[in-house]
Amino acid sequence: MHSPYRPAPSRRHCLQAAALLALTWPALHGSAQAQAPAYPGPIRILVGYPPGGPADTAARIVADKLATQLGQPVLVDNKPGAGGQIAAQALKVAPADGSVLFLSNTHTVAMVPLTMKAPGFAPATDFRPVGAVANFELALAVHPKTGAASLVELGAWFAARRGDASIGVPAPASAPEFIAGEVARHLKADIVPVAYRGATPMVTDLLAGQISAGVSGISDFLQHQKAGKLRILAASRSTPLLPGVPSFAQAGLASLDATSDFLGLYAPAGLNDTAVARYNAALNQVLALPEVVAKLQASAMTPAAGTPTDQGQRLAQVSKALAALVAQSGFVPQ
Repeated sequence: MHSPYRPAPSRRHCLQAAALLALTWPALHGSAQAQAPAYPGPIRILVGYPPGGPADTAARIVADKLATQLGQPVLVDNKPGAGGQIAAQALKVAPADGSVLFLSNTHTVAMVPLTMKAPGFAPATDFRPVGAVANFELALAVHPKTGAASLVELGAWFAARRGDASIGVPAPASAPEFIAGEVARHLKADIVPVAYRGATPMVTDLLAGQISAGVSGISDFLQHQKAGKLRILAASRSTPLLPGVPSFAQAGLASLDATSDFLGLYAPAGLNDTAVARYNAALNQVLALPEVVAKLQASAMTPAAGTPTDQGQRLAQVSKALAALVAQSGFVPQ
């Protein structure tokens, strides 16, 4: 059977096809370039704490969806120790090719450089902000024995029990310790914060009434407040997770206005603009997913999206506020 006759294309048709290709090729080529991975392989997100904590939880929630958005594996790499310093130092020496990122709370990137003489990294010059991940507020909670429903009432309770009142914090030289010191000064209470090694033993003692109050992340207190075992009097910022609970500033502590904790994503300082923009866009898309919002809120965190510049400015603002608290306390960097 003979094939049907197909006339040879005319010169006019050839020119039309060539013109169409000239118009569409840049767009097609540009689309392919836009989808090119920032790093052609698995991406590691460093976390400076063991599995199970807020930073690790947020990292795993985000990594799972980032892998889908980027079309490549995204792995969580826990490097716990020294308040996140080990992970931060690892990011500093990591190649600036997009293969390594760092999800950190403000303790590591804001407080450690203020309280350590030689932390081994300088966030302003060694890291590049990629974007905000989640807000993770700090709060002041009290044992029901105080009967306090406000900072004013807590101050009166402290005044009546000099020598028999205390505020616990989960770690020495941490934001909670300096916040607790500022609360004590505001209430004119002669109280030195009691530093624990972790939030769990501090909350255990608070539940048992061994200490009167404590400052830590709201995730450490939330379930106990719901059960009526503790009462949260104020938080670093107003949050839907604590309806009716004022911020420290609203409660009269303006000095604590910018001390909220948050989780951010960082890259080595030398990562190029294209890769940073790609990771930031993917991160913001992930944080807008309803299931991600629900998972973060279930862990007492709220999504916080924005540009790399937003993240850098917020880190600078929090660092400035914490520096003022450290100076006010008279603390000498170790």
